Amino acid sequence: MIKKIITVLIIFAVLFGFYKITSQKPISIKIAPAPDTDLVLFYGDTCPHCKIVEEFISTNKINEKLKISQLEVYKDKSNSSLFSKMVNEICPEKLTADGLPVPFLINQVDKKCFIGDTPIKDYLTEKSK
Repeated sequence: MIKKIITVLIIFAVLFGFYKITSQKPISIKIAPAPDTDLVLFYGDTCPHCKIVEEFISTNKINEKLKISQLEVYKDKSNSSLFSKMVNEICPEKLTADGLPVPFLINQVDKKCFIGDTPIKDYLTEKSK
């Protein structure tokens, strides 16, 4: 008799736990780059091509000419989520089966995307004139 009561209590606890987990509303995360920036550069902290772009921005003082949000995506999951969301909204044609490459520059106003150090450097050079 005690085994039956314990079994019923365990089943009830498991069902109640399952109900609580599945009935929770999803958490909505709103992440956005700085509102006063048109350009968002997504990079990885160990990416050699990203380092080239970072050095280019620093050497040519691009941050003084253009406002760029620079967001690391390898370690920062919220930035990674934002990266996926922005690419899906602005330039879904850049999505590949292998994922999203970095460095990746998005112009939120012009709805343009650039991948790789050379295209990004060329675009920033032209844009900063």
